[in-house]
Amino acid sequence: MQLEKNPAITLVVKTTLATGLTNAWFYNWPQHLKKFLSQYRPQLLIVFLGANDEQAMVVNGQAAPFDTRAWRSKYSSNVSTVIKEAAAAHCVVMWVGMPIMNPFGYRQKMQVVNSIFSDASQKIPDATFVSTWKFMADARGNFRFNARVNGKLQPIRTADGIHLTYMGQNLLATYVVTQLRLIYGLPLRPAYPVRFTQ
Repeated sequence: MQLEKNPAITLVVKTTLATGLTNAWFYNWPQHLKKFLSQYRPQLLIVFLGANDEQAMVVNGQAAPFDTRAWRSKYSSNVSTVIKEAAAAHCVVMWVGMPIMNPFGYRQKMQVVNSIFSDASQKIPDATFVSTWKFMADARGNFRFNARVNGKLQPIRTADGIHLTYMGQNLLATYVVTQLRLIYGLPLRPAYPVRFTQ
């Protein structure tokens, strides 16, 4: 939506609910990505996933609980595979991190996946990690359900403290479009800009 009205780019959106990089039995992103890269030949890949990855994975035929050594090794490998597939297709990667979450345990798990995203992006050329954690937090770094947006107090997160409201989605999208311009020099502007205001 925020990339409408930008004739400089052709946008292809591929989303599948309840997927990530831990549940390949349900939806194998690296496998599907390889086909998408061949089909569309993009120059830039924006990745935004991870919210469903706070779960165990099967590693060498055995269940590896979240954040164990085996889990971290496998998950890091999955993240690197996505980036390397894009690089092999001459496509740069912007990996957008998970925003701050309200449930304490879940928040800690999202910090784990963000750290892996960041580490992998630093190790592979043409990959950039964009953190959204502080952006979606308040001035003190705390979670917030509501914020003043375009001069009006608005709900930006749903009652579960995890999902984004429609306004929250547009805030994040506006931020990502801004990062696309700043990092890659793309002549882009949000089609319907929404911003935090005092």
